Amino acid sequence: MAVSHKALFVDENAQFSVVERNGPYPLDDGEVLIETIFSGVNPADIKHTTHLGIKNTVLGYDICGRIIKTKDHSKFKVGDIVAGYTPSGVGRDRKYGSHQDYTVAPESMLFNVPDNLPQKDAACLTVVTMTAADAIFNIFDLPLPSRKSEKTTETQTGPLLIWGASSSVGFCALQFAAASGHYPVLVTASPGRHDSLIKLGATHCFDYSSPTVYQDIGEAIESLGPIQYAIDAVGAEPNPLASEEFQRSLSKNAKLLSVIVRNDKKFGMPVATPHQDFVIQPPGVPHVITVPGRPESLEKAWTALLWAAENYGRSFRLPPVEVFNGSAEEALEELHKVANGSRGFGKLAIPHPIK
Repeated sequence: MAVSHKALFVDENAQFSVVERNGPYPLDDGEVLIETIFSGVNPADIKHTTHLGIKNTVLGYDICGRIIKTKDHSKFKVGDIVAGYTPSGVGRDRKYGSHQDYTVAPESMLFNVPDNLPQKDAACLTVVTMTAADAIFNIFDLPLPSRKSEKTTETQTGPLLIWGASSSVGFCALQFAAASGHYPVLVTASPGRHDSLIKLGATHCFDYSSPTVYQDIGEAIESLGPIQYAIDAVGAEPNPLASEEFQRSLSKNAKLLSVIVRNDKKFGMPVATPHQDFVIQPPGVPHVITVPGRPESLEKAWTALLWAAENYGRSFRLPPVEVFNGSAEEALEELHKVANGSRGFGKLAIPHPIK
C-alpha cells in the first residue's frame, strides 16, 4: 500500500522534524495495518531520543485507529476500532511510529475499543496505564481489582506513597492502588489537585512544593506506620525519594520506584512493555544496553489495562484529554512541551490525518 502522508520524525542526528512518509507498509506475522484516528502524546515521544538514544524513526507510541489490513488468522478484522501501542528500542522500525496517518502494530499490543471509552481517550490510555500497572501490580504486587477478594488484608497493609499523583502515570497508579483495596494511599501534588485526588482514592495529600513536605509526611506516618511502597511518578530532579529526610519515613524493606532511570540501585523502574527486552543507548554510552524483559509480568499489566478500558468513566479515567488543533509543525512543538513538563495537567491527542 503506497500512501504519502505527513509524519513527526527524528533523524539519526536526533533532529526532530515533519517529513513526508511513503509506503509500502510491510506486515510481519501477527501485525496489522492501522489507519490512525488519534495518536496520543507522551513525554517518551521525545525523551526516548534525548535520554535513551532511540533515533531515525517516526515518533509516538499510543494509538487509536481503524484496522485496514491484517495477516492470515488475525484475531482482528478489517474495520475494527482498536487502541494500544507500538514497540520501542534502538533500531525501531519507522512503521511503528504512531504520529503518522498509517501505522503498523503487533496484534498483541492492541485491544478492541469498548463503547464506553472515547476514541481520543483510548489513544492516550495504553502507555501510562501499562506503566502504572507494572508498578502497582507487578513490582508492588498488589492484588488486581478483579481478584482483590482472593487476597488477605495482610497483603494490603502499609502506606503507599505516590510522588506526583497528578501526573498521568501517578493518576493511573492512584486509581489502581485504590481499586486494589490498598490502604492508606499517600500522594503529593499541588494543593489545587488535592480534592480531585481524594475522590480518586488518596487518603492523605501533601503539597510537594512545601518546604515542610517531608516533615508533614513524617508526622502522618507516626500513626500509619512507615512507608512500604513509594513511586516517583514524574521523574523529578533531584530525586525526591532519595532525600535523607524522606528515607527516614521508609520501612526497612520498602520498595522504591521511579519512572526514569536512577543511578541509585535502590530504585526500580516500571515500564509500559515489561515483557519485552528494551534496547537503549543513553548519551555518552559507547554501546547499546539491553534491559531484559520480564515475560511473566505481561499478564497482570494487560489485565489491568483491559479492566481500565472496560470500566472507563466509572471506576477509572485519565486526566482531561485535549484534542490538538493545528499543523504538524505545531504538533511537534507540543510534543516538546509535554516532554519538558511545560504543558501542564492532562493528556493530548492528535487527530489524523495530520494537517
